[in-house]
Amino acid sequence: MKEVIVEKKRFSLPIDTLFVLGGIATSGFLSLLPYENTFWYKSAMLVYGLSALIYIAYLLIRERILGNMATGILFTGLVLNLTGMLRRAIESYQMGVFHPPWSNLFEALTFWSFIAGSIYLLIERKYGFKLIGAFVAPLVFFTSAYAVFKASHQIQPLMPALRSYWLYIHVVTAFIGYAGFTVAFGGAVAYLIKEKFKDNEFISRFLPSKDVLDEITYKSIAIVFPVWTASIILGAAWANEAWGGYWSWDPKEVWSLIVWLFFGAYLHARQLMGWRGKRVAWMVVFGFITVLICFFAINLYFPGLHSYATE
Repeated sequence: MKEVIVEKKRFSLPIDTLFVLGGIATSGFLSLLPYENTFWYKSAMLVYGLSALIYIAYLLIRERILGNMATGILFTGLVLNLTGMLRRAIESYQMGVFHPPWSNLFEALTFWSFIAGSIYLLIERKYGFKLIGAFVAPLVFFTSAYAVFKASHQIQPLMPALRSYWLYIHVVTAFIGYAGFTVAFGGAVAYLIKEKFKDNEFISRFLPSKDVLDEITYKSIAIVFPVWTASIILGAAWANEAWGGYWSWDPKEVWSLIVWLFFGAYLHARQLMGWRGKRVAWMVVFGFITVLICFFAINLYFPGLHSYATE
């Protein structure tokens, strides 16, 4: 039996690679069509919403075809999201203000959706559990919907401080962290629901075991925590180059550090103190609240050196 599983994983890699390369090629082709970037972003949002509904239906009905449909539709949403990003980069180039599509609130949120959905599909592929999608896909949809309906879609020239190669690496690492914490939050919520209704046969039947949910939550954080650490270090280097100092206690810097301390405490508690179960799941939930404060509250309501991301 083990040999069969190994063979299956061995031969799935080229298939996965082909799907990824095919998705990238499709996005590249679609981005050349004469449609504005917002058309693709709105299309991605609608497809994310459809995938969330089908993941929830799969959670309730457990028909294999629904699970496969949910995965395929989410992948389609990611392709459309990437198309919007590529098209927006092309449009900014045509306007003479080229920049990567993650510099303002609209671009950041849609980029967040893309990275979160991508990380989730990687975890789904690795562990084979599609049920977590019922908790992650709605988050991806709501993040995308907030960008589409609440943030400004206008392409604007970058502020002088953002015209740097650091924008390509610091922001990407930050959003990989945001996305990984989002997936971990979905796993923690599923764990707490399983724990709360552990005597409910309906819930017990339709959710993975608590050990699996705990492991998925932990792996999501363990993978992205070093990336978040790198983001803080890279941000400090960029700050020194742009503003003449590595650390200025800007609200964004402070809350990025709080997020780092929170999830660092989670990893410490789980690895060194042996914490498991409900305690660490609640730590992830409260940690994700610090993530939301770090991005939304600080960007929108607390002016500082990072106020460029408010529109």
